[in-house]
Amino acid sequence: MNIVEYRVKELEGLHALPATALIEKLNKLDCEITASFNGSLVNAKSPFGLIALGAKYGDTINFIAEGIDEEMLSEIL
Repeated sequence: MNIVEYRVKELEGLHALPATALIEKLNKLDCEITASFNGSLVNAKSPFGLIALGAKYGDTINFIAEGIDEEMLSEIL
């Protein structure tokens, strides 16, 4: 298991466009990735999941990777 903290850099928060761009990067990894924010856990490779977190500019999301490429998560984020 590899956990990486990600700070939301988009001024508008993690809405559809930045979530999709992030998912494109995460899909390159061969592992399951979960996003954790304010007590919620979602599939980080799901656009609806990431958007539903409601993360705003400056918020920190924890990404938890489990699988073959889990150690590469910090390079992607």
